[in-house]
Amino acid sequence: MPNLNIQNLESYIMFYGRQKCQPDEFFQGDNLRKNDIFYYIISGTGSFTSSRHHAVKLKAGDLFYVPRNQTCSFQADHDEPWEYFWIGLAGYGVNESIKASNLPNKNFLRQIRKTAFYQTLDDLYQCLAKKKTLLNNLKISALTYQLFYHLVKDFPNHPPVRKTSKNDQYQIAINYLNQNYTDPTCNIVELCHRLGVSRSFLYALFRKNTKLSPQKYLMQLRMEAAKKELINTTHNLKQIAKKVGYGDEFTFSKAFKRYSGVSPNAFRGN
Repeated sequence: MPNLNIQNLESYIMFYGRQKCQPDEFFQGDNLRKNDIFYYIISGTGSFTSSRHHAVKLKAGDLFYVPRNQTCSFQADHDEPWEYFWIGLAGYGVNESIKASNLPNKNFLRQIRKTAFYQTLDDLYQCLAKKKTLLNNLKISALTYQLFYHLVKDFPNHPPVRKTSKNDQYQIAINYLNQNYTDPTCNIVELCHRLGVSRSFLYALFRKNTKLSPQKYLMQLRMEAAKKELINTTHNLKQIAKKVGYGDEFTFSKAFKRYSGVSPNAFRGN
């Protein structure tokens, strides 16, 4: 086992905060920071872009990461602007721990609520917002190290390779579609990439378990959610399209008519 210099794992909280953003509120991070920042999305949606990565749509339950010395930008959604809290950190231990996780691969993590990493992050933020006492400061220090322990444990950079059964692959696929169908970037190609399988393999897996192709299953999720929106809300088609994973109301309307046999407006009128 290599020697471990504990002093090299020092980590410090530099700042923290919380904000409820206005519709379309935009942040352009042209000034390079010397700190690493975690942003956790409490509610709403928005988009995030960092250097060397494409823009991605994120929502409540997701986390995005602004690395030190990298430019980034993020913008709140027009209809459902996000609210988030952030924690800025510095220290050699921060850099080393983050590099040991898979966070730098995309600079965001999806749906982390059920992880020990999120629970520690939330506990840490709650402690930071309290009155400063010796006991609270000690707890903050302990939680900071615990945070990076769970980051590396829950999201390792090189997860252990194990053989995944077909049933496990199916459950992973179903969970991914159920949790992400509202995201326009959710598609079957991305799902195959995540599972490391071919489209023909995934097709056979879905046909066996659902009698549907993966594409038809994804379409069903989006269209049934759209029907509920049309029946139970007064949202316009543009708003509904965004809620069920379409970039515009025209593409959504065509897909809805193919699925239901009638246009969204006609369905709502009935």
